[in-house]
Amino acid sequence: MNRRRLSTAALAYIAGVSAAAVVVAIALGRGSGPGTLVGSFVILTGLGMLAHAFPIQGFRHQAYQVTLPFIVTAAALFSATQLIGFVVLIHLAEQVRTRRRLYIQWFNLCNYFLSAAMAAIFYHRAVALLPEAGALWLARGLSPAASGLWLPQLLAADLIMAWMAGPMLVLTLEAGPWMVLVTAGPLLLARTALSVLVPRRQQRSRQARARAA
Repeated sequence: MNRRRLSTAALAYIAGVSAAAVVVAIALGRGSGPGTLVGSFVILTGLGMLAHAFPIQGFRHQAYQVTLPFIVTAAALFSATQLIGFVVLIHLAEQVRTRRRLYIQWFNLCNYFLSAAMAAIFYHRAVALLPEAGALWLARGLSPAASGLWLPQLLAADLIMAWMAGPMLVLTLEAGPWMVLVTAGPLLLARTALSVLVPRRQQRSRQARARAA
């Protein structure tokens, strides 16, 4: 892992995302409804913590989790307080296992909350790659193209998880939170696919560096 100190631009970026998360949390809380029942919160949060606690290390400082469908469902069902608690708890679960640097985990928490809050606003009143790309650029010196965020294989994996989120949300709204236990099954296959796909990309990169040397 890169041990150099963060640049001023990176620190400013993290501070800006943090401030935006606080502002959005306050604004969302003022117009938030009662949220879901405690049982639903426990089920969704518990599964979200389990999914988020086992990241797959991706290409160039990226980590992939199959948490997206749970975040989409939480954004639709939870109150602002529940949504904040959900995002905090899934990142605590990850931190217990991975021991990331605190500023990285804090940025991830704010980033995920902003994305979840935007999803909640869209859902109740009727992009998620860009904040991450900016962080990789400023903190790691990787442009969006060099970071690998736009690799077709990884974009396809994100799209598959996004497709899973729709049926999970609809069935949960219709049949109740226990349906999540059934609809979450395909995520196990998605995680297996990612664990095969991502290391293969890293292996090719290592082989290319070895040939160049």
